[in-house]
Amino acid sequence: MRNFLWISLVASTLLLGEDRIELFGNNVDANGSIATATGNPIAHYQDQIISAEKLTYDRNTSVVEATGNVNVFKAGQYHAISNYSRINLLDDTRYSTPYYALDNKSGLWMSSDEAQGCKNDIDLASGMVSGCDSNDPLWRIRFSSGEYNTDKMWVNLYNARLEIGDVPMFYLPYFGYPTDKTRRSGLLIPTLGLSSSEGFYYLQPIYFAPQNWWDLELRPQIRTSRGSGMYADFRFVDTLSSQGSIRMGYFKEQSAYALDNDLAHIKHYGYDVKYRHSAPLREWFDLDLEGESGLYVDGKWMNDVDYLNLQQSDETQNITTNQILSRINFYYSSEDNYIGSYLKHYQYLNLSNNGETIQTLPTLHYHRYLKSFLDDYLLTSTDATATHYYRPNGKRAIEGNFNIPLTVQTSVLDDYIDVSYTANASAKAIGFYANARSGETGSMYDQGKYAQLDHTVNIGSTLVKSYDQNVSHVLNPFASYTSAGSRYYSGYYETYRDSCDITGTYAGYPCEFYTLSAPSDTLSLGVNNYVFKKGAQLFVDRLSQNFRYDDQGSYYGELQNELEWQITKAISLYNQTAFNHDRNRVTKEQNTLRYNGEIVTTGVSHYYSDQLKNNVPVYASYWTADAAYRYNRFYKVFGNVAYDYHESLMKRSEIGVLYTQRCFDFGVRFVQNRRPVLTNTNASDTVDDSYIFISILLKPIGGSEFNYKLTGN
Repeated sequence: MRNFLWISLVASTLLLGEDRIELFGNNVDANGSIATATGNPIAHYQDQIISAEKLTYDRNTSVVEATGNVNVFKAGQYHAISNYSRINLLDDTRYSTPYYALDNKSGLWMSSDEAQGCKNDIDLASGMVSGCDSNDPLWRIRFSSGEYNTDKMWVNLYNARLEIGDVPMFYLPYFGYPTDKTRRSGLLIPTLGLSSSEGFYYLQPIYFAPQNWWDLELRPQIRTSRGSGMYADFRFVDTLSSQGSIRMGYFKEQSAYALDNDLAHIKHYGYDVKYRHSAPLREWFDLDLEGESGLYVDGKWMNDVDYLNLQQSDETQNITTNQILSRINFYYSSEDNYIGSYLKHYQYLNLSNNGETIQTLPTLHYHRYLKSFLDDYLLTSTDATATHYYRPNGKRAIEGNFNIPLTVQTSVLDDYIDVSYTANASAKAIGFYANARSGETGSMYDQGKYAQLDHTVNIGSTLVKSYDQNVSHVLNPFASYTSAGSRYYSGYYETYRDSCDITGTYAGYPCEFYTLSAPSDTLSLGVNNYVFKKGAQLFVDRLSQNFRYDDQGSYYGELQNELEWQITKAISLYNQTAFNHDRNRVTKEQNTLRYNGEIVTTGVSHYYSDQLKNNVPVYASYWTADAAYRYNRFYKVFGNVAYDYHESLMKRSEIGVLYTQRCFDFGVRFVQNRRPVLTNTNASDTVDDSYIFISILLKPIGGSEFNYKLTGN
């Protein structure tokens, strides 16, 4: 039997305080101040474990020497390997040659000819870094010297050369990276690009994180043949219940570029503000209320759409639109009541001036939640809003709405049939005023008042039947009849009731505040079908048809159907269809068919619309498709298209290939994209761009993307 001996050196305890070093091995000898361990020796000191072919410890100098197949494990994460290591436990210095270290969490390793360390700092001689298999790394970064701070978890490399395989790809005189995910200030990975029209593109993010509750990212960019600018993102978490961000940006065009492309502005600038708070009344005003409160802010403004286009190099990722909506919503909700305030501000980038754009600043909302009486046979609720319609130029208005539904409900035929009657009383009032400071002249609309009382009878049923294999079917037929009842009009609503019906044709500016439809009796029929298997939804179909009756007779509303069908585990179908009986045609249809397999994923969607606007048909027909094929666990090919069939325009197309491994991703994609641009001659002009994107990701360090713009401005 092999004897396993250990010796605890009391002298080291005296030298190193309460800590002690322990040697384990098949053979442990002490000769004066030196202890030697061989035969699978192990040394244990604080949070370090050292193994080697031979270990010695000098209690006079507090030096440990390890020779042959040296392994050092520290804190369960750090693993260093060498042939020889010398560690001074007294002043915490160490020397290793050659040196190899592995971070067990990230899989990142580094090796060098030798390493010298003092406490948390390690100086490295020439070597390499990689996250791939150390025997044959797919990528490596060679360096002439380096530094590693184990406390700050940060590595500095000098004369860094990136090699993929054996091919040199990139050189940097300095390269630094973290070995953990702690937020820290510094330079982020840059983005590079080249364009025939914009020249060389360089964006260098600069990140500041001085405190854990906020950070700041500056993104200066230069396009050598177009201009330069900078975007900044300030992000913060001010309480446990709230967070927000502020983005500001500025870009200045070169005069020649702006002139050649007929741009409306030589400077593009704007801002975005986002904020969300889930308990403002409690945390700001120290109110101990029974309900909950919330605040949501999404504000934005820009002088033109290029503020959005220039935010990043991949313009296909920018959401561009001519309508910019800003919102501020606040609410308080208790068990019985809801109070809200909503502000909406619209900015239309295709207009030179938004002075006549109507804004809602604000809408005040009160809602009394549904209350039941008489054993749930009687239900009622209350809803009221007051809206201020504001604009700098033109007439303004204040509108109030009030609505009280009263419902009586019951079940008959052994609870198979549900029956209800609802009397819905509502009222509306509107008043107008002019902008006195602007000296506005012209006739003012009369104040308007409106009231209505409608009567609705509902009948329906919910039938459930179970089948084998845990399959259940739910059938929900229903019918509803609404009698228009009584109406009262005065002032503005009486004057424009015939010309401004929102279901018909608007008659210009007098209708801009008119929100009423002509009264009519309505019959609604429908049936919903649901199929579930083991609790999962397999099939849903919702079919409905409305019939309207007014003074001019009766007519059909649109027949509408919505279908969701999970055909198999991988195949799904969605359809939404509307059929207009008067025009005898489908006026809206949306179809989406998808296949999500392990090797192939693909989908195709089509949207079609044929609506009347001022009695003029407005058509839309839009196709989108995407597909991806995983050849094996390394290679994936993908693509997508978006095509406007009515306008015969390719809105977007993309095809690419991605190579991925545990430590490395490499992708190439070709993208064509149409984006809006504001010019002097056309407020809704567009530009066609073509790109080649090359992306490289060195795991776990990070990566970058290079793009080349083939065509476009």
